[in-house]
Amino acid sequence: MRRIDKIYKQLCENFNHSSSDELLSKQGNSAQEIANQLEMERSNVSSELNKLVRLEKVIKIKSFPVRYVPLEVAERILQKKWDTNQMEVESLQPPEKPQLKNMISKDPFEHLIGAKGSLKKPISQAKAAVLYPPNGLHILLLGPTGSGKSLFANRIYQYALFANKLQQGAPFITFNCADYYNNSQLLLSQLFGHKKGSYTGATEDKVGLVEKANGGILFMDEIHRLPPEGQEMLFYFIDQGTYNRLGETDHNRTSKVLMICATTENPDSSLLKTFLRRIPMTIHIPSFEERSLKEKIGLTNFLLGKEAERINKNLSVHIDVLNALIHSSNYGNVGQLKANVQLVCAHGFLNNIDNKNAVELTVRDLPEEIKQEWISSSKNIERSKLISEYVDIKTIISPVVEDENMNMEDDTPFNLYHLMEEKVETLKNEGLEESEINQFIISEIRLNVRNFVNQKKYHNSSLMMFVEDTVLQMTKELKNIAEKEFKCKFDRKFLHFLSMHIDAFLKRGKQIDVLTEKETAEIRETHVQEYSVALMFKEKIQQYFKVDVPEIEVIYLTMLLHSIRSWDENKRVGIVVAAHGNSTATSMVEVATSLLGSTPIAAVDMPLYVSPSEIMECLAEQIKRVDEGEGVLMLVDMGSLAMLENQLEEKTNTKIKTISNVTTSMVLDAVRKVNYLDLNIYAIYDSVKKDFMEWLNVQSSSTGKRKAVIAICTTGSGTAKKLEEILTGIVSNYAKEPIEILTVSSIKLANNMKEIQKEYEVLVSVGTRNPKIDAPHVSLEVLIEGNGEEIIRQAVSAGKALYGERKIETNIVVRELCEDSLTKYLLFLNPERITQLLLEWVQTVQDELGIKFSNTFRIKIVIHTAFAFERMIKNAPLAFPEDEVIDDKLEKMYDLTDRTIKSIEKKLGVEVTKDEKLFIATIFAEELD
Repeated sequence: MRRIDKIYKQLCENFNHSSSDELLSKQGNSAQEIANQLEMERSNVSSELNKLVRLEKVIKIKSFPVRYVPLEVAERILQKKWDTNQMEVESLQPPEKPQLKNMISKDPFEHLIGAKGSLKKPISQAKAAVLYPPNGLHILLLGPTGSGKSLFANRIYQYALFANKLQQGAPFITFNCADYYNNSQLLLSQLFGHKKGSYTGATEDKVGLVEKANGGILFMDEIHRLPPEGQEMLFYFIDQGTYNRLGETDHNRTSKVLMICATTENPDSSLLKTFLRRIPMTIHIPSFEERSLKEKIGLTNFLLGKEAERINKNLSVHIDVLNALIHSSNYGNVGQLKANVQLVCAHGFLNNIDNKNAVELTVRDLPEEIKQEWISSSKNIERSKLISEYVDIKTIISPVVEDENMNMEDDTPFNLYHLMEEKVETLKNEGLEESEINQFIISEIRLNVRNFVNQKKYHNSSLMMFVEDTVLQMTKELKNIAEKEFKCKFDRKFLHFLSMHIDAFLKRGKQIDVLTEKETAEIRETHVQEYSVALMFKEKIQQYFKVDVPEIEVIYLTMLLHSIRSWDENKRVGIVVAAHGNSTATSMVEVATSLLGSTPIAAVDMPLYVSPSEIMECLAEQIKRVDEGEGVLMLVDMGSLAMLENQLEEKTNTKIKTISNVTTSMVLDAVRKVNYLDLNIYAIYDSVKKDFMEWLNVQSSSTGKRKAVIAICTTGSGTAKKLEEILTGIVSNYAKEPIEILTVSSIKLANNMKEIQKEYEVLVSVGTRNPKIDAPHVSLEVLIEGNGEEIIRQAVSAGKALYGERKIETNIVVRELCEDSLTKYLLFLNPERITQLLLEWVQTVQDELGIKFSNTFRIKIVIHTAFAFERMIKNAPLAFPEDEVIDDKLEKMYDLTDRTIKSIEKKLGVEVTKDEKLFIATIFAEELD
């Protein structure tokens, strides 16, 4: 690093975490202060600082002694655009406070692209929600990634100000639920704040976002990543308007907040129904593909205008460029379009860097992938004709100037074009020719593409746009060398960034050495292992491409390797493939890893002579090995292995989801989704299961027919629909192969069954009438009261004993019926969660008493106890009659109830009164009579 760069870097670091008051108080650093920090001569530091002032990178404060502050620091901390004609000032001044005259004077939705088209309905819904008396309606925004939900949420806020539904200066707080979804305690602390000492590390009181958003709007992005506990806390706050910080016992804090939630998922499957009921307004934001051609052109021109603003020049855009950009966004989102626009403008800017008036964008400026797609398309002429209705052959795009009051936060952390200009100036001073400079800058764009393309939002192919296939193949070999030498695994980022660097080196020609000999020596001594591996890379590159790799390139490879090794890898879902046979699982895993690269995956081969306990230990060991903290997906060959899921979760303390009937194709699909999609364990499980269950359902069974379970009711709906839900739960838990659930009316049962039996092998029928076929029948009475679930289990698992003779608790019917009843009546509690907790509690009571309760009693006790907890939340407990005699049996059952229910009280944070527990104990006592 050059001396001037070191000085500038140090000056920036000194104010990285400074507040506005601290900066104004200190007024920058003196040359002597920087000289002391870097152990340099003050005169040299002063000279370099003055150069930085002339380069308009540092502001000079003419005090005594003279002080300096980076321009970017001043603009960021003081939150104002600096006049570069004033690089020498008497002192830094605080920004002027906005006057009331800056109140929003026009409808913020009015000029939104699509306001009279695809966004007409969403805007109408948003306005209705904001204006709804007395305080507006909470809103849920639906739409794919990159469709503009955050922008729309901000416009809702601006409209609320415009309509005087919020006071000027009201807060707009943004919170991304995905950042905290793995830590419920930290999540609740972020939302509601915490009290000092409420948990380890809580050293002081903290204000939560709900409190910060008081009087304004709280925008919660990726709401589907909010766990049930967080949703429950939020809907209690929505209902009551009160909350407490973590560590406080009373809900005595209040806040008036309008909530806007956003999700890319189906809300019915990703959010609690009790939470959804409290978000009355649902608004769909259309994807890029759903927009009209006119709107697509408008969005593209707007994004080009934002780049023109950064460049501070007009853009002259050829119609072919617009054509290629609009039709290259294959992923349905505006975010990908934005990334492509930025890449095009970066190339165009470099090719027009000496043009003071405008930047011309032509086909040559398109990234190679988009250019090839455009060239090879047979629809170009037709598309250009359609586009020509809205734009000329060349369109002049001027910098976008938005209303100050509606200026959106820019998610680009730096001005790429300023950096390019500075780099060009530096290289000119080094004496390089223009062609060499262009080659070098283009390579720098490739290496730094990650700075303006958010990898989590945009498809990874945007990082590979310029890399030759031969380079990619070589990089894979280098990756193997690095993994062997460093004894670790690298993910796809290694291929991305190293391949771009090598590609840039090969096209760059003459190597540019901007490091001193002292600096290169320091790199060799500091990063010995990386330098050693870089030398291996040098030999491979020279052999493969027949080029000479100079020492400075080895140094650059060393720095790049160090950078890659220091990146925090994203945690991924682990995969364990388990199958019977000597090498079945291993073969599947080898195919997947050889085709798709490394991933946290392990194979468990299970020879037939190995005992269940040995297999359990082996599975637990492999699960721990591949677990990176995001859970483990088990792909197994038999449904019986899926029964080990709960035991393995307890043994390994890892979240596990299991899919049966594993195939090589299924393993490939799972590895692909783990490596290339930003999905959690639940999303990957649902996606893989859905894809392969649909495929398996069309395969023939051993009889040449698909298999089915029949749900029979008088009308074929109503009760049969609920029956279908119960049977789905049983089949998914016990079946070793795909089985369909068919609902049938009993009125025309005979004819219907004849048609069904032509296509299906019926394993068991359940319902109000016996079809009298060659298959077991379970009546509703037997299903609910007796051993009906056991009969169905035996039928769908082909009558075979489950793996390891593990006894399965037959409570699916009970759980389904309890959830169905509680969903209708519970307001605050999550029906699914409370049912699961209470069923586990009833099992504990059974074990202690040494008896087995009937299904009817289980349903009765679960529903009663759930209502008891609900009454406690509402602060309306029942009072036990004073004249009721508490005999020894009731006393015994009270003690048992009080002791066993404490774990649920702790999990829910709700204590049940003694009177309520006496009622629960009475139900138990009556059952024992």
